[in-house]
Amino acid sequence: MRPGVSPARAVVVVACAVSLAHAETRPHYGGTVEAALSGAPVALDPIAAQAHADVTVVGLVFDTLYTIGPDGAAAPHLALALPVLDPVRAIAHIAVRRGVVFHDATPLTAGDVAASLERVRATAGWVLACATAIRTSGDGIDLVLRAPAADLATLLALPQTAITKHGQPPAPRRPIGTGPFAVDTFDPASKKLVLKAFDDHFAGRPYLDRLELGWFDTPDGEARRFELGDAQLSARGVGAFAGARPKYPAAAVESPAALLLFVGFGKRHLAITGDRSFRSALDLAIDRGALAMITTGEHTLPTRLPLPIEAGAAMLDAAGRAGDADQARAALGPAARAIAAPGGGKLAIIIDETRPDDREIALRVSRGLDKLGIGFTIEAVAADKLRERAARGDCDLWVGQLAAPIGVAVAWWGAAFAARLPIVPLMFRSQVVWHRTEVHGLGFDASSRPGLADLYWFKARP
Repeated sequence: MRPGVSPARAVVVVACAVSLAHAETRPHYGGTVEAALSGAPVALDPIAAQAHADVTVVGLVFDTLYTIGPDGAAAPHLALALPVLDPVRAIAHIAVRRGVVFHDATPLTAGDVAASLERVRATAGWVLACATAIRTSGDGIDLVLRAPAADLATLLALPQTAITKHGQPPAPRRPIGTGPFAVDTFDPASKKLVLKAFDDHFAGRPYLDRLELGWFDTPDGEARRFELGDAQLSARGVGAFAGARPKYPAAAVESPAALLLFVGFGKRHLAITGDRSFRSALDLAIDRGALAMITTGEHTLPTRLPLPIEAGAAMLDAAGRAGDADQARAALGPAARAIAAPGGGKLAIIIDETRPDDREIALRVSRGLDKLGIGFTIEAVAADKLRERAARGDCDLWVGQLAAPIGVAVAWWGAAFAARLPIVPLMFRSQVVWHRTEVHGLGFDASSRPGLADLYWFKARP
């Protein structure tokens, strides 16, 4: 564990058999690791974080008041302690850590924290729906509560609540946070984000000097770099490697199944996609058992709710996974007339071109459309274009993903509403990351975010 790292950042280090007489087990500082994100990060503004790539990057560049550990429990990070509730005044007080600085060396203040969270409350209201106001109070902040907030510390660990300078939206290409890494270069055209260690991070400098994060638009591009030794981490799974094993010695770490894959709805054929009966019919028509086969080693769990079983959902039985074509057609109702009308027999599905598995997901969804007598087209677009088009409804269907702490129901329902319900949930998925055995420190929190800030090279410093 890095010196000064909070307990929530601690991860299990893969043990190596070493000679006690000749081997040094202390982690080395220095070196670069190249890893891959699960897609292109759309925005480096915490409040806009949604997909797995977004929340991974936000967690490296920014800090939150609390962090979520592998066990799902919230622990103080920028905060000095858990919130202190005054039930008489309906106020939760949070003391803010002193001595924290932003990447530009300016000090973090309680004003930055209050302004950041007030922007969250005003913009992403579901996160802090329990609060009516947020203000500074001495060296900390007060949240004025409209309702009890048992999960307040967990909500304040979500990436959307990360603290920005003066509470303002960060610069798109060179954001300034207080996190363990600062942005060196962000080049979407080259599909690369380079981060450099922040020497003055309050929880301890990362062991690595640099972290190079890339993303790919072909299924085997990432695995090939790992197989040849050009990258040290791969999220594509051992099944993607030639001969089913990478060239260099490697081990894998798996996250909880805390990534939700879903289908969202646009407005191009609003008479169809805006009709509740169509959405119910599609939900019934999809064979989630077939969807769960889209994996390169990750654990998958079919679902019809934006809620994992760890947060209270029931596991689907065989019938719920398989779907029911007859029941789906019977559920169409008024939407059937719109489908039968001229121009209503084909829907467009847009997918993120940097998430290759999304095409397979769209194809499985299209089989559900086929059961309803609906044709389809699939269009792969850049990640930012997908986000823009989905927001304005410039499509019929789109494939999306959400990440949240696996055992916290309020976070999942809130994230689903932020993704513009209604959606049709498809499955929860874990993340499996393979790493060169010389690279240690890899682990995941309960939101399936990898602990890249804790990586280090064992022995060598490439």
